[in-house]
Amino acid sequence: MKSLYDFHLKNNAKMGIYNNANVPSAYHDPMVEYKAVRENALLVDYSHMSIVSVMGDDAWALVNNLVSADVSIIRDEQGIYSLVLNEDGTVRGDVYVLCSSDGYYILSENIPSSELIAGLNALLEKADELDIQETPEIADMREQSWGAIMVEGPYSWELMSEIHGFDVIGLPYYEYMNTDNELMVFRCGKHGEFAYMVVGQQEQLLDQWQQLLEHGSKYQLQTGGLDYQKIVRIENPGWDDALWAGYNLNPVELQLQWAVQYDKEGFVGKDAVEELSHAEGARKVIGMIVEGECAGIASGDSVLVDGQAVGNVVKAVFSPALQCFIALALLENEYAWSDISGFAIQTNSETVAAKTKGMPFIYNLSMLVNPTEHSFIDASKAKSAL
Repeated sequence: MKSLYDFHLKNNAKMGIYNNANVPSAYHDPMVEYKAVRENALLVDYSHMSIVSVMGDDAWALVNNLVSADVSIIRDEQGIYSLVLNEDGTVRGDVYVLCSSDGYYILSENIPSSELIAGLNALLEKADELDIQETPEIADMREQSWGAIMVEGPYSWELMSEIHGFDVIGLPYYEYMNTDNELMVFRCGKHGEFAYMVVGQQEQLLDQWQQLLEHGSKYQLQTGGLDYQKIVRIENPGWDDALWAGYNLNPVELQLQWAVQYDKEGFVGKDAVEELSHAEGARKVIGMIVEGECAGIASGDSVLVDGQAVGNVVKAVFSPALQCFIALALLENEYAWSDISGFAIQTNSETVAAKTKGMPFIYNLSMLVNPTEHSFIDASKAKSAL
């Protein structure tokens, strides 16, 4: 057995297609996987990530013109989170950009490698304007059997340190380390938890997966699929193609302007998003929480003030952490303020009271765990600050 895919089939994972890749959508009941990521550690195959390498002396100029963040500020073994915009300033997707000694790796959960490569090649058509003297080498690393796995949860750092040593504990956010078996361990994450993405060849990733399972039982590690994101990506929202499909939103509406470096010389969609940032927008995304009993809310439900519609629900879910329904709503700009009561949500069966809520919705256990003070397995230390 040389691939994670074969391993998942052998172990009866429920498979699904994500970003043109066949990876697990679930291993267990959703609450088992949710509980693991919020309280212990969850191991997930992230081989749906597009992984594009851009190598060469002028790689930074090419990559920097594709993404909204300033890639020039990162150095070897550092990464940065960024958006990829359309020419009209709306968000096409998000990426991590990892800097190596020879160039960059672009990783994306929702933009296919072919599209990223097409965007880079389109920029190469104006190489003189971008001062690109030497054409970078661009490659789809998934075609070279690369993939990724993720360990996420309050004690994922402790599990990973058993395998890769104490360097994991000191690894800053958005930095990575190279391992002896030619893997990259990248500290990242979108859900407010400690999280480590391991990137490299599928055969080495399979070995890593099995190592993690071997060491993980004492941390109550669970294997999972990508369906857990349906809850955690509303509790801790950001960009996710599944959340915003069909809305064509821009960073201003999404309140993601922190991911845009407006003073960069240029990038795809810059002129449009800069204009949007100065305009008085019509709507913004805001969190909402139901007050009182509720049978359920759903995408498309109207948000009301004094009986008048002021927006609609984009996505909603029952939050196990908060034990109530929460939603991401798109509201008229004048109503998109946090922690305001007096709203109502009109569902298909009832009208329920609601208020706006600052995001993220929850305060994660990971925020209360300090690797220098706490441990899940060392009885001489507290498990957390609680």
